Amino acid sequence: ELTEGEKACEGLLALLEDNNSKQEDIEQKVVALRRAKENAAKELAKARQELREVLTLRQQARLVLMGLLD
Repeated sequence: ELTEGEKACEGLLALLEDNNSKQEDIEQKVVALRRAKENAAKELAKARQELREVLTLRQQARLVLMGLLD
């Protein structure tokens, strides 16, 4: 199943490929994509915080080195 962001990307790509797309439709898809990205960033931040709470300091340090945690 596609995420909200993936659906927004597909919809925007379809509009961009259609030369007859209306500006308003493109604008709506861009807004939807931005909203999906904001929501995903919030969810990721929450998941990272929850992960930090169950990891040891050494585990956190390894994940920071790997770029998975900040």
